Amino acid sequence: MPKIVELRQDRSLICNNFHGYKLSLDAIPVLRQELAAAPFKAEPNEEQYSFLHSELFSMQNLLQVDPWSRKQSYFVNSLSEIVRASYDENNGRPEDVKVVSKADVVKRTSPEADHRKIGDYNYTLRFISEKYCVLCDGIQSLTLFDTGDRLKAMEWKVIAECSIKGDFKANEERNFTIFDCRLDIIQDQKQISLALGHVQRVDLPPSPKGGSCTYYMYVHWAKWTLVEQQWDFKILDTLESKGSLYYCAFEPRAESLIVCGNREVVWRSQKVTQLAETYSEEKQQLHGDVCKGEIKAFTWSQTDDDLIVKFSIKPNKDKNDYNVKCTANEITVKCNDEILLEQQLFGKIDQDLTTWTIESNFLQISLMKQSSGIGWPYLLANERGPKESINGSVNNSVPLEQRPIANLEAPLEDCDFPLNSVEDEIAISRFHLKTRSITHNILLGSTPPLFTTSLRAGYPLALVTRQDVDACLWLLQYHPSKPDEWSLRHEGNLHAFGYIQASKQQKKFIDCSPDLSYVLICESHRHVFLYKSKHDNANGLRNRNGPQITVGKQHLITLGDDGEVLGLSTADDVAIILTTKYLLYLQIS
Repeated sequence: MPKIVELRQDRSLICNNFHGYKLSLDAIPVLRQELAAAPFKAEPNEEQYSFLHSELFSMQNLLQVDPWSRKQSYFVNSLSEIVRASYDENNGRPEDVKVVSKADVVKRTSPEADHRKIGDYNYTLRFISEKYCVLCDGIQSLTLFDTGDRLKAMEWKVIAECSIKGDFKANEERNFTIFDCRLDIIQDQKQISLALGHVQRVDLPPSPKGGSCTYYMYVHWAKWTLVEQQWDFKILDTLESKGSLYYCAFEPRAESLIVCGNREVVWRSQKVTQLAETYSEEKQQLHGDVCKGEIKAFTWSQTDDDLIVKFSIKPNKDKNDYNVKCTANEITVKCNDEILLEQQLFGKIDQDLTTWTIESNFLQISLMKQSSGIGWPYLLANERGPKESINGSVNNSVPLEQRPIANLEAPLEDCDFPLNSVEDEIAISRFHLKTRSITHNILLGSTPPLFTTSLRAGYPLALVTRQDVDACLWLLQYHPSKPDEWSLRHEGNLHAFGYIQASKQQKKFIDCSPDLSYVLICESHRHVFLYKSKHDNANGLRNRNGPQITVGKQHLITLGDDGEVLGLSTADDVAIILTTKYLLYLQIS
């Protein structure tokens, strides 16, 4: 059973005297570079209408930053050329746009790129070291480049190329994108691990409830290994989900993959093979109300601290006929010699604080959680038992919409709650390849991560979540000598940004600088919002006897008729925005 991990904030990173952002009228210089050829942007076909397709085509960042040199970014243009955009901080001006890989090279390594059709995915670039880069053509080809010294904009050389194929890939799977890619040296052998994404339509057998198909997000776990001077590609396994993926990153050495999504993610190798059984059981497996196994009917609810389990009293029975026994992770309920429940619990409880009584023809059992503040998606291990009751008569927890807000002087607004995501159960899961298991889970409730960003070259992306009104950045804690220990470390804080971003309904891209001095929100057209939290103390009237307060700066940047925003990259003092017509350089400082 996965171990539940709690996100623990570092209180020293939280600014208690931060009082929001003040609109600044100071101009942010924007330098424009006209593009000779427009960036390549794929379009979905008429059959790619699912929400997963919409996310894949609309929200992909087409401007890839170089983590080893943040002022250089790359994209693929409509001529299939790989283009470099660079900012010279010494001169305070952008350098000339440079083509580092010509169209004939890309098309030669990807034969199908010359015959693209509507519905093929965008190109994806991933830098895996100071001299290596992997390109996926959005169809079925991977190319490994030797980039040389990227500061000198040298022409890239092709090292290896391959077609995406393997045991866990169906023939009809044509298009792929790279979710994550990393280079490790294992026993003096170079190994490139890849997480390749694909949205697949699955036809369902006829059903009285209707519905002829469903869509799955497949994540192929692949390995590209250098063996005797030859690069060998192999798909090791596949993860499947019917929901969105907000985060996907390998740990160092790529023995585990960290995935965050709003639906259950399962191993294909452990999945039931018969489609009819899968369809008949899928609602029980993902959203079911039916108990699995021989478990008598009961209801349960929870608060932040405890769990309440209720059984209906049998006729002519009283408290003396019932017996309840609990250990730290198991519960047994009997009525005389009949076993009503004997199962392992989803998490651990404090067995010494367990109480039970009979009230209103119900046997009510109160279990105290060992880790308070963490919601349980299931009462029993292995996803057994009924769903949590949301009936107010059996649920002692305070409903989400009635919980107090952090600032009682401010009115509650719609942006305080995620749009259409109240029913989602977001989880961060650690998938271990060798055991084909989930070793750890972090439960985020119904609020998805805000965005991901690169803080350190060669390290997994940082994950940004909303905590109260702030946005917290988390980095993976990896212990090579203690693989059973895993957590996320609170690396930084964006003050009050959790509340700020919730009010921006038209946001397309969000990113922050590596030093966390600013954060950007880009809409698809016209507007860019810039927030600087590191600013002078507030001016004007204040209580001299009170604490000194800090106020950040907010800037509104209007882009004009520059076309749709297709990509965003950030460095400490400059941000680069890719549109259909221009490269825009925002001089932050």
